[in-house]
Amino acid sequence: MLLVSVKSDAILITEALEGSENAYSLLTARYWQRIFRLLRRRVNDSALAEELTQETFLAAYRHLNSFRGDSLFYTWLCTIAINKASKTPLRSLKTEIELHTTISPETLLETKQTMDMVLKVWGTLPRKQQRALYLREYESMRYYDIGVALRCKEGYAKKLVYLAKRTIRKEIDDKR
Repeated sequence: MLLVSVKSDAILITEALEGSENAYSLLTARYWQRIFRLLRRRVNDSALAEELTQETFLAAYRHLNSFRGDSLFYTWLCTIAINKASKTPLRSLKTEIELHTTISPETLLETKQTMDMVLKVWGTLPRKQQRALYLREYESMRYYDIGVALRCKEGYAKKLVYLAKRTIRKEIDDKR
């Protein structure tokens, strides 16, 4: 039977800072799968995602005293994880399309061409726009948390997502 801690993140962080390995183990257990899934989508490689997840939690442990608590602990972990994965090319947008008998070859070709255009435009976006759009669309993060992760105001996080989407839409519409 899996035991789930009812202690808040803040309490577990305090206990971990006081030397409790068990408290940090509980935090790790609480967020391991979510961070792994984030990284798995980001790098499109399970082994690499596992390694990056380990590095994320190790870095978080080493720098736990720098966690200010002005964001969710999970948001802070996401920031560390994304920074760890930032050297890895973004391949998460290369989603595999399931082939169904109802999809015509024309529709499949059009979808592939659209995805290729999105990936091409994605590569030209400023880094902050890429990260903001990724956090919003793939992690379903709130704009406030995106702002914390990117070290900017919530309103600017909204603007970054808007600008990224507008650029992608414009490029796709111009090429059609």
